[in-house]
Amino acid sequence: MRKDDFFEILGELDDDIVKGAKTTMKKKLNWKVWGTMAVCLCLIVAGTTALLQQNSSTTPGGISIPGTGSTAGIDAGNSDGMTSTYSVAVYPGTESEENVESAEVVSLTEAETLVHPLAEHLPKQLPDGFHYGRGSVYNTTMKDGTQYNMLRIEHITGEIPEQKFAEDGGEVVPDPEQIGDTFTVCVMNYEPKTDRSIYSNQEEITGPLLGETGGVYFRSGDCFIGVFTETAELTAVLDALRKIE
Repeated sequence: MRKDDFFEILGELDDDIVKGAKTTMKKKLNWKVWGTMAVCLCLIVAGTTALLQQNSSTTPGGISIPGTGSTAGIDAGNSDGMTSTYSVAVYPGTESEENVESAEVVSLTEAETLVHPLAEHLPKQLPDGFHYGRGSVYNTTMKDGTQYNMLRIEHITGEIPEQKFAEDGGEVVPDPEQIGDTFTVCVMNYEPKTDRSIYSNQEEITGPLLGETGGVYFRSGDCFIGVFTETAELTAVLDALRKIE
């Protein structure tokens, strides 16, 4: 998994970034220094755990993005023998996290998105002023070999700001004003676990319904589509929704 993908997992919508650091010990430290390090380590672990728990409690799927269905914690070992846990698995409500073998999220360029098999269910034409912002695909493999995928695309009116770094090496949260208006489309090859109604087609979805819920699901062939208004005008999102096949 690329570093950019890991940052995206931890808070893709809110652009909150959690940055880890590796410390190499070059000399023996006295007991006071070790005590201080132990306290700091506890705080870091507690903070990271709280972040993951908060994400899990605020949205279905454990990460702050719509349309992910359910998620599971996947352990990935590294060269130091340590384990990092991340929650990016997507699967229908009929599955269980105990059945997840592996999961990943990969950032996509616009060109990569256009050739993805699920892209056929994206809007064929975008509302005036909107264009491709950023996208990612969530891939989950179950222990029996079944694969579930979700393509998630943000359409925007502005530009994705270039990532900037602070003096301490931390990443600076981009100014949302640069991105402009945004709406999100999620395409899934599975039925998402959600409390929202899932409509049989987009013709059943009206402007007032979209405005009341802020996002809708409907079926298109063997796939399920989630459309979320974010900060875009309802008329623009409804127009894009009508252009989905």
